[in-house]
Amino acid sequence: MGVVLASSALAESADSVLALSTDNDLFAPTQTDRDYTAGVAITYSSNSEDFIGNPVSRVSQGLDSFVLPYLGQEEGSPQSAAIELGVYGFTPEEIKESEIDRSDRPYSSLVYLSSSQSYQALGVDSGWTTSMTVGVLGLDVFKSGQNAVHKVVGSDRANGWDHQISNGGEPTFRYSAAYHQYLDASQSDQKFKVTYFGSVGYLTEFGAALVFRDGLISSPDNRFNPELMAYGERAPGVSAPGGRENYFWGGVSVKARAYNAFLQGQFRESDHELDANDLNILLAEVWAGYTHSFLAGTELSYVLRVQSSEIKSGTGNRTLAWGGLVFSKRL
Repeated sequence: MGVVLASSALAESADSVLALSTDNDLFAPTQTDRDYTAGVAITYSSNSEDFIGNPVSRVSQGLDSFVLPYLGQEEGSPQSAAIELGVYGFTPEEIKESEIDRSDRPYSSLVYLSSSQSYQALGVDSGWTTSMTVGVLGLDVFKSGQNAVHKVVGSDRANGWDHQISNGGEPTFRYSAAYHQYLDASQSDQKFKVTYFGSVGYLTEFGAALVFRDGLISSPDNRFNPELMAYGERAPGVSAPGGRENYFWGGVSVKARAYNAFLQGQFRESDHELDANDLNILLAEVWAGYTHSFLAGTELSYVLRVQSSEIKSGTGNRTLAWGGLVFSKRL
């Protein structure tokens, strides 16, 4: 069970938006309680110069100034920035069991702080989005939250958290960069883009995505990046509402993943880890959502995401699915 608090920039008429969202695998039609099971986060994003220059964002932008020139991005200032604090976790299929199932995924969780910025301006046909995330694997924060919620709703207690990846805590890091190309086929009520993305760190991967929106659209393209969501991490991808909106959206991505710390662990020894040979390198993900605005700058969205299996064989060889609800209020 999880709740995500987020806030993202409104491109011209306001500096920020506050949003409340929930991610849970129970929100998908399959209604499972396994794999990526929930996430909780607080995000603040703004296009104000004062916020873009905050100390955390400056560190992230320092990495951008080193990396982006090698990727063909000319020097420039970001149009918006975001900071997110959150936690999310993963469980195997049989959470009642305290013993390790070597054929399934390990328990794993991440508490993190993420800084993201958008370098694409309104009205242009391309741009960049970057993010830097630091965090700690293996803390008891998600374990405590999950079991507390399960007790309230009458679900099974997850008894295998003592075997989670990096149990007791281990620092981790990820940096990601994405290039967006807005397609000529886009119209005021139909938006299309192609995104090429990559990251190094606890998730090391690269890939491409096709994203669309169809309907009454007023939010800026440069803050609508659902393809950049990494499980519970939303900082680069939460949409910034504009005026009235009522649209369907979706997309598909294909990526090659070289490393996944949530399955393989890091430097610290863990009770249960999977080897690189146990994992699929090529992964596909699809998502579909709907967004509707109401009075006083409020907006509600639902998204369903489905990802191909990360594990080649055994109990853990299964498709991942989860859903999310997002309620936002323009400030």
